[in-house]
Amino acid sequence: MGKRKLGQHFLFDKNILQKIVSSFGSDRKENIFEIGAGKGPLTEILAINFKDVFALEYDEELYSCLIERFQSFKNIHIIHGDIMKVRLEHYPVSYAIGNIPYYITTPIIFKLIEAKNIKKFGLLMQKEVADRIVSGEGSKDYGILTIMCNFYCNCQIKVKVKRTSFVPPPKIDSAFLVFEKKAVDTEKAKILKEFVSSAFSMRRKTFYNNIKGIYGTMADEIMQKFNISNNRRAEEIPLGLYEEIADFIKGRLIV
Repeated sequence: MGKRKLGQHFLFDKNILQKIVSSFGSDRKENIFEIGAGKGPLTEILAINFKDVFALEYDEELYSCLIERFQSFKNIHIIHGDIMKVRLEHYPVSYAIGNIPYYITTPIIFKLIEAKNIKKFGLLMQKEVADRIVSGEGSKDYGILTIMCNFYCNCQIKVKVKRTSFVPPPKIDSAFLVFEKKAVDTEKAKILKEFVSSAFSMRRKTFYNNIKGIYGTMADEIMQKFNISNNRRAEEIPLGLYEEIADFIKGRLIV
């Protein structure tokens, strides 16, 4: 039984776990980092599909169980620790995967995005968050998380998992989402994050009214240059246009 205070909801169905790994893709030449190994059902499948598995577990009891279960596996390395404190760059991995606690989904996503050695990762998360990440402009789900995740990565829901597949069952369904990282301009990323945060600061206000308070006269330049009407809202602006605006701001800062 999982510990609710740690956000533990275990998935033991081997068919679903195999489907998750198949959708992620296997690579016997590469190593993978597993977040929240639990009792090890996914770990064992990963060991067949990848060169080496570095399996992280925070719970001390489960960590001990993993050590015992996989003591004869030469390509499984069990780590005790907190994902938010682990330096992923210290491990020889290029992939990451995990069934993560719902309450720290967003911090884990951005930790993996920022990890320079990780080129692709897949996370089993609450379906509502997955839907937000892949939503299109004009949707109520479209927001800062959508824009930033899709700026950094190509994101795709691969597997949907019913709540009844977990022990104990969570209150909502889950989805396995794969993130394939893109090469991005770090300065542009910083500008984009700041701009998007201002654009979505008050969703009831228009795009223009939100950015005007932060960007002043530049807000008027942006509206005119990109032909954006004053009644448009932040959720109606597509990612590509946000990127163009970030490039424009970056050019102004250089000048």
